[in-house]
Amino acid sequence: MWGKILAVAVAMAVSAPALAADRIIDVSSVDGVAALLREAGYKAEIKTGKDGDPYIQSATGGNDFQILFYGCKNKVGCDSFDFYSWFKKEPFFSAEMANDWNANHRFLKVAIDSDGDLSEYAYISTVGKMTYDNFKDYVAWYGSTDGELVKFVDERRKAAAPTAAK
Repeated sequence: MWGKILAVAVAMAVSAPALAADRIIDVSSVDGVAALLREAGYKAEIKTGKDGDPYIQSATGGNDFQILFYGCKNKVGCDSFDFYSWFKKEPFFSAEMANDWNANHRFLKVAIDSDGDLSEYAYISTVGKMTYDNFKDYVAWYGSTDGELVKFVDERRKAAAPTAAK
């Protein structure tokens, strides 16, 4: 029994420095998230939407995206944000296409908005704190999944294109 306890204690001691190395961050403010994006190597420009609410304009993998904040009080204390982007309306966009994507992708969801554009979004709760590595992973994960969506839309565009006459 003492051998097992000693083994657990040694394992905890070895893993403790690795756990302590990742700092805890607050992602509930617009300015704070912009600073964290820049620190992680992304552009982050704070802008104001038509509704007067602040958002962050950024990009990953050559594709622009925005971070939209919700439940804020003067750009702080926000309770959530979305990674958000959209594709301008195309004739092949449909609820069926959106459902095909959503059925196979757990976190990055798409919808056809009232203008017929394809909106993509990934919701992140800012209640409590997270680690900096977790934040960087969210951004990298969003970029990777956004790249998959670009390919998905391109495949649908090609499938919808009329076949060239022979």
